Amino acid sequence: MTRCALLLSAAFWLGCEAMVTGPLDGGAGGGSAGGVVAGGTAGNSSGGGSAGAGGGASGGTGGAGGVAGGGAAGGTAGGATAGGSTAGGAATLSARFPGDVGIGSASTVVWHEPFEAATPQAIGARYDSSRVGQLTLVADRPAGSPGMRSGRFAASTGQDTSDLFKRLPGDFDELFVRYYVKYETAPYHHSGLWMGGYNPATLWPNPMAGVRPNGSDRISVGFEPASETPQGRRLDFYNVWFGMRSWQGSSYGNWLVNRSSVSTRPGTWQCVEYHVKLNDDPASARGGSLSLWVDDALVYRYDESGPRGYWVAATFCPSDADSPNCLDFAPPPAQRSTSVVDLRWRTNPALRLNWLWLLNYTSSGTSALQFDDVVVARERIGCRR
Repeated sequence: MTRCALLLSAAFWLGCEAMVTGPLDGGAGGGSAGGVVAGGTAGNSSGGGSAGAGGGASGGTGGAGGVAGGGAAGGTAGGATAGGSTAGGAATLSARFPGDVGIGSASTVVWHEPFEAATPQAIGARYDSSRVGQLTLVADRPAGSPGMRSGRFAASTGQDTSDLFKRLPGDFDELFVRYYVKYETAPYHHSGLWMGGYNPATLWPNPMAGVRPNGSDRISVGFEPASETPQGRRLDFYNVWFGMRSWQGSSYGNWLVNRSSVSTRPGTWQCVEYHVKLNDDPASARGGSLSLWVDDALVYRYDESGPRGYWVAATFCPSDADSPNCLDFAPPPAQRSTSVVDLRWRTNPALRLNWLWLLNYTSSGTSALQFDDVVVARERIGCRR
């Protein structure tokens, strides 16, 4: 395997010669006529930027600082608390660590990022691939945060990405991730927190946009701004996996929420948590699930039992969906067939969750968002108590 090379220009960022098997640029995901989620301008994805110290090789244990500021690695065990607990329940990490004080020391915590390092460069050194030229550490932070600062990820035309990519210290069949995020009124393209798995594991992101996973190579779960709503930018998953829907021969991320009430609140901190449980039967979706909480309120739990909805191209529309993609292009009720989301995440049990990616990418203009108090764990975390 050749050494990862970084090529940077105003329009794109490519990396890892002889290791990349598909395009790195991610589709815009902006639904247009016909409810097409795919298409639009290419979304830049980082490829092997400045490597942090260490970082595990394929199947390795993470880099130097792999659990610094975080808890125990959790090894290769995958078992999290099934389904997650209710908001504020005693089973959540936040209930056991009030104010998040000491939460990174919990044995079930895989990674913890409080953004308390002295410089952006020190933050970047904890990751395996990073671009921190427009990352700043600011005093603004969520209410009740035990720290003193958060990370502000800026992006602009010509300097289009701020990001941190981490090969997690272990491989997992089930993980929860909770984070605080503050969006602005700005153009966003791919701007949020992604988690997933590569087989074999890598030290850099490789989304291979538009290429359908084969069930053995990769899973990507992202949560980020999608289309505009009166409240702000609608927030939705942008997921790529074996059981996803494709459209016109391309496989860009599937939107699954499509609810206008799940939106950015510009200038306000929001607590987001999602839970990914991989299917335990390679031949079916059995055991696979996906759950989302925003400010500790359960939005959806997707599994074999529901929710049911209809598809418009690569957009899943549950019964209460009210996004334009769903309402404007829905088939007539008499012609509308419903199904659940096919959560056949993988066909090979060797494909497991093993990476985390915080990013802000813009294809035009200038944007910024802030992250703080990121926790990846093998059990339900919950918003801070």
